[in-house]
Amino acid sequence: MSNIYLYTNDIELGTKLTDRLLHLDHSIKFLDSLAALADKNSLVLVDLDALEVTPDAIQTLKLKYPDTRLIGFMTQIHKNLRDDYRQSGCEMVYLRSALINNPDSILLEDDRK
Repeated sequence: MSNIYLYTNDIELGTKLTDRLLHLDHSIKFLDSLAALADKNSLVLVDLDALEVTPDAIQTLKLKYPDTRLIGFMTQIHKNLRDDYRQSGCEMVYLRSALINNPDSILLEDDRK
């Protein structure tokens, strides 16, 4: 599996995901900003509720690192926003609760692609 990075401002979410992923023998690295990503072969989990994350920011990241896998998550999915993020480069957009409760199935699904 490639490196897993997480971009979120939610410390509690980061802690929960880290605990669950360590249980599954995966490690997670936190990003202070999307611009801090320097690994072109990685999986990035992006909190789409963060104010600084926009479809344009996702598109810029995807253009800079085309091999990077971007998985977005939101507290509540709004169809128009989900579609904008998917068109910008997010492979999938999940509910935050689904990511917290089932990171293993999401990562296993990601590995099969």
